[in-house]
Amino acid sequence: MAAPIFLSYRWVDGVAPARVEILDREMRLRGVPVWRDVRELGAGGLNEVVAADALRDLSCGCVLYFTEAVLDSWFIKSVELAAVRHRIERDGDFFVTAVFDGVDSEQSEILRQEIGVDPGDYQGIVIDQTVDFEAQIRPFASQVLRRYLATVAGEPTTVAIDTWNEIPLAVEAALHLNWAGGDSGAGSLPIEPEQLKGAAKDVEAALRARTDCRDLQVSGNVHLSSAFLVGYSFREPTGWRIVTDHARAAVEIAGVAADRQDWRLNLHPNQNDSTELVVQVCASAECGHAVRRHRGGAEARAELGVFPADGRPGRRSLEGTKINPLAAAIVATIREARERYGVASSELYLACPWTLAMALGWNFASSGPVVVHEATAAKDSYHPNPLRLP
Repeated sequence: MAAPIFLSYRWVDGVAPARVEILDREMRLRGVPVWRDVRELGAGGLNEVVAADALRDLSCGCVLYFTEAVLDSWFIKSVELAAVRHRIERDGDFFVTAVFDGVDSEQSEILRQEIGVDPGDYQGIVIDQTVDFEAQIRPFASQVLRRYLATVAGEPTTVAIDTWNEIPLAVEAALHLNWAGGDSGAGSLPIEPEQLKGAAKDVEAALRARTDCRDLQVSGNVHLSSAFLVGYSFREPTGWRIVTDHARAAVEIAGVAADRQDWRLNLHPNQNDSTELVVQVCASAECGHAVRRHRGGAEARAELGVFPADGRPGRRSLEGTKINPLAAAIVATIREARERYGVASSELYLACPWTLAMALGWNFASSGPVVVHEATAAKDSYHPNPLRLP
């Protein structure tokens, strides 16, 4: 299993502070596996043995959310921080960092006198109460990611991603991209696209700084727009190669010659002043009706339809197909449409395995702005908040 970061904080009146929720979310969006009491012990749970064991033997580091309320917490002082002190004494690789929110050196000195632990010795961030909290926490979460990655061994980097459910700590991947959002009226969605774009950018930068190896091994359960984002964030010009671990077949995403392999890539222009290219990738299902319903009759400058050789999409349509060469052929046709018809942006509507969506993102370099739409749960239309890149 992944060695997580232990998140230490004080509940107030039986409720976790809203800022802790943000801190937890931003670290997990960036792939850091986080040990947190509300997930491992249940809401409001206090278990001295489990928490102390997690710090002494399970975690690779600790993030302390330090507020004045911590000074009144016997559990944090006598259990968590005591375990931190013992861990530091015997493990030079264990790291501690802190978020100082509304406290300063005076409160740090109080802790030092009481239990011999001085948070002022930890590298961290002092929250400026006049500046947006989230804007301060995102760079801090990226710093935690880099410190976490310094404890991770092995190549290639393994990545688990899930946009539907929590990733258990027992999953052995180095990075846990917990990108699951809430349920909307039209079904489950990932976290907001703008938040995911920032997190994905930070992950790529941190991995690039960590190693010269440019190989990723990715597994998971992913919405198509999120899969496209991962591919795009690690796209061809960045030098990364992605191997996906999919239930049906592993896919290697790397530089290859474009090959449509008898798939139909039907490109049709329209006579209008639009600058859009609508792309329908109908591999697993026919999505034309849902696209028309979503667009409400709006006509694009050109339309690209991608279908199996027999014209009948289905769950088995990609069997025997080399996914990455097909993705390269689709993107090559998109580039052709941009040049031929003066298309400024591409609107992608995908009905395919997430491996193809990721390969499309990886191949999309130098293909202009793209909007990736996510289908509703009923597959009869598309959500109103798409992923926009760059």
